[in-house]
Amino acid sequence: MISRCLNPACGSPFRYLSEGRIFQVDRALLLSGSPVPERLVEHYWLCETCSRTLKVVVQNGSVTTEPIQREPMEAACGTVGARA
Repeated sequence: MISRCLNPACGSPFRYLSEGRIFQVDRALLLSGSPVPERLVEHYWLCETCSRTLKVVVQNGSVTTEPIQREPMEAACGTVGARA
């Protein structure tokens, strides 16, 4: 169950779905003796403030956050160097 913001520096309590952002992480879990991985879905939440600058990622098997890298608006729109 989601109870707090995933950002360890924040820890805001989860109250409403409309506040912040829910992330779904699909993982495979190998059960002992089974050659076929079982699907495991986990949910994480970033509060509204943290979700503006962070995203949820899986690194070395652990779920963590990292900064969102945003492109400058001109580059994202393909308008760099374009003239009307």
